[in-house]
Amino acid sequence: MKKILPYIAVLTFLTVLSCRNDDNDFQDQQENGPILSSDAGTLSKRIDFGNAGVLDMKPSSGGKTVTAGNFPLVLVAEVAPPVYNGKTLRATHVTIEGNYAYVSYNTEGETYLGAIEVLNITNPNAPQLVMQAILPDTDVSSVKYDNGKLYIAGAKDIYASGASSPAFVGSMTLNGGMLTNALQQTVLTGKVGTDVTSSSTKYYAVSGATGVLAQLNKSSQQIEMSIPLNDLRALGYNNNKIVVLSGSEGVKIYDANGLNLITSFSTSSDVAEAKRTIDFIDGKLLVSEGYNGVGVYNLTSGAKLQKLSLPTQVPNVNPSDIVSNAVSVNSGRVFVANGGAGLYVYTTDNNQLKLMGSLDLTGSSNFVMSKGEYIFVATGTGGLKIIKTVAPESGAPNCSGYAVYNGSDWLNVNSGQTLEYSGTKSLQGINVNQTLTWCGALTASQSVNLNSNSTFNMYGQFYQGTQSNPWNSLNINSGALLNLKGNLTAYGHMILNSNANWKIEGNVTIFGNLTINQGSKIEFIGTNSSITIHGTVTKNGTSTITGTFTDVNNKL
Repeated sequence: MKKILPYIAVLTFLTVLSCRNDDNDFQDQQENGPILSSDAGTLSKRIDFGNAGVLDMKPSSGGKTVTAGNFPLVLVAEVAPPVYNGKTLRATHVTIEGNYAYVSYNTEGETYLGAIEVLNITNPNAPQLVMQAILPDTDVSSVKYDNGKLYIAGAKDIYASGASSPAFVGSMTLNGGMLTNALQQTVLTGKVGTDVTSSSTKYYAVSGATGVLAQLNKSSQQIEMSIPLNDLRALGYNNNKIVVLSGSEGVKIYDANGLNLITSFSTSSDVAEAKRTIDFIDGKLLVSEGYNGVGVYNLTSGAKLQKLSLPTQVPNVNPSDIVSNAVSVNSGRVFVANGGAGLYVYTTDNNQLKLMGSLDLTGSSNFVMSKGEYIFVATGTGGLKIIKTVAPESGAPNCSGYAVYNGSDWLNVNSGQTLEYSGTKSLQGINVNQTLTWCGALTASQSVNLNSNSTFNMYGQFYQGTQSNPWNSLNINSGALLNLKGNLTAYGHMILNSNANWKIEGNVTIFGNLTINQGSKIEFIGTNSSITIHGTVTKNGTSTITGTFTDVNNKL
């Protein structure tokens, strides 16, 4: 096996700094460099919003959820993989810095062909692919952002490059966060560079099969230390320690200052050359162990503290396709890419990791990376999924005066009831027959109905519906009022029936169609409100729209 698996532009040339057999005998090589494209309009055509919308997390007990969830999520978009010279690439890794996500790719099979792409995630409802670097004769396994550079690990076609070994590690100097042809590469012993990380002064890489752990100088690219190890899959930097995972030799932990071995311990044996990842939480090491789930180890002693077992009896999924491929930690939550079973989410409970639930995602979940408010999942033929967590924004209204909601996943407000709640919750749907106030953050995957003469005060972040079923709509019926102070994203249709009222102080995005019927009133409060409508707008009869606002797509 040659490697680990899970647009028109200008051809450039560059000088590559190389090391043969890790011996610091550097020489210059001239070869084809990255093929760069910054045509965001063309690149972003691969972004699909057709399945965007609120996600329902399956509860840990299986079956249908009956209570409101505490971890609302939305699928922002799906990104189809790039195709170059008839070859479809596959996502291998993601690193996130600020408003940019950097995605690496390789090609399955014997062809060496990779890419790095930049996603601008400034607007959470409208990510853009803003730049691409195609790397001919080169697979990219892993990328790591550090101080204006991307550190890269992968494999090269030795017949095209003249390198002594396929495995390489290198760095690309970015320009304002964008990719460049300033790419320096160093040859490593082994078939493929599998992972890369960095500290403040050094960077580190591992290579697979008969590979090495290498420490490199950030400035000169020279290999300062190299330790032969077999079947290396992943590495990480934690508390001035370098932690490496071998599929055959388990975990080894080194002092980052001199690569002196501190400790080592066994993990379960793994399928040869399969891609795996590691991460850290509260002094513990998490290891994706394939058909053995995720192992949780004490970083100091190596004692196995817990096992996150693979799910069993997943409907319509072959058991051989259920495998823990990758693990990622973010804000106390643990995300596990469990192949055909989807994405599993854990949280800490009494010093143990407890399953919160799972998400069914199209394609096999091969890789996961979470940082900030985003979760990126690479799924074989399903492309790259961009998932966003939903939480109150900074500067949100003070919700201390409202009770926390702990009720059903369908929130019903009966006639004569006035209900006031706070918090961050995920619901199936909402029916309001009198008065509802919600302060915080909220999702509803199905319909929201404000029935005649009812009022819904929404203070904070609100996401509703899915694009795949737009008729699970947000309906404001006769005499009803939706009073919004914050942000609303409606993925389906939105309907204002006769004499409906809608007050907006914030930002609205509607992916479906907006229907405004006779006598309806839309009032924008303040001077900073905006509305973005992607579907069509139908106005039946006479309605009024008042106030100062920005109509982003000029639909009103």
